[in-house]
Amino acid sequence: MLGCGLVGVIVIVISIVFQVWKIFLCGPTVATVMSNTLIDWQNKGNEKWIDDQKIFYIFEQGEGSAGTVICLHGFPTSSYDWKKMLPDLKKEFNQILLLDFLGFGFSDKPVDYTYTIFKQADIIENLAFSLQITSAHLLAHDYGDTVALELMARYNFNDLKFEINSLTMLNGGIFQETHKPRLSQKLLLIPVIGYITSQVFNFPLFVYGFGEIFGEIKPTQEDYQDFWSLLCYNNGHAASYKVINFLRERKKFKERWVGALKQTQVKVLFIYGPADPVNPPEFISQFRKTVPGKTIVSLSPDVGHYPQWESPREVTRAFITFLKPLLMFVTET
Repeated sequence: MLGCGLVGVIVIVISIVFQVWKIFLCGPTVATVMSNTLIDWQNKGNEKWIDDQKIFYIFEQGEGSAGTVICLHGFPTSSYDWKKMLPDLKKEFNQILLLDFLGFGFSDKPVDYTYTIFKQADIIENLAFSLQITSAHLLAHDYGDTVALELMARYNFNDLKFEINSLTMLNGGIFQETHKPRLSQKLLLIPVIGYITSQVFNFPLFVYGFGEIFGEIKPTQEDYQDFWSLLCYNNGHAASYKVINFLRERKKFKERWVGALKQTQVKVLFIYGPADPVNPPEFISQFRKTVPGKTIVSLSPDVGHYPQWESPREVTRAFITFLKPLLMFVTET
């Protein structure tokens, strides 16, 4: 989330010192205010207990005929990331499933818990099974890309509870060679320091760091407040040093997840926002070199790490254009 420059270091050090002092005197405080739009989003959702944890999800019926799409969000946000795309998705699909991963958004956020990509994939499988989803297109971003690749690995070995019709990914660190984690993420990975960072991380720091990974179109002040409220919901900021374990897993299971992308016969599209400091432009050549048979589409040069928020219509257009030949094939057969 934060940049790695000198200014970023100075800002975070000053903030940590101030927050420690404030907590020592007054105790921890986390101010969150949800907009009416976010409250409406929460109200349209449901909750399901999976493995003793409560998972928030939205399952909507659409007007289209393209089957089911499962939307998988990124770190450190939630299913709310897809809000701007949802109306257009409902025009194309007859079912849309969005969920908050464990440790994110409106779902439970246990601190005394070992977060893994494998457990998140289990949650997707169980939720899809409970909703009687037998096949789906996957639309993923960032952290969700990695969960999608674990689902793909299972599907490649005929070990998934539903069929994957296609996989579309947005900006995410799927290749270690080109991924540039933010300073705050690096701090969260360090024992003890990670715990302290999660406790003292505050709204101004969040706005500073989160805004850096967007392109020209930044979130509004209300957007920032909603993203922050979602992060802090259920004391989620305190669990962030546990959730960050996915960065370790990406290194450990690189062969499994990148291998799943190489080996799959499922059609794959990567929609890339080029103004992304987390996945800089060399990502494109890395993608083409690693999986030459897969498709990558580059968006407008001013789109950053959150394409579905920054340029939702452009993302939807690329997504539906990619799907049309697949849907025509299904119709003809």
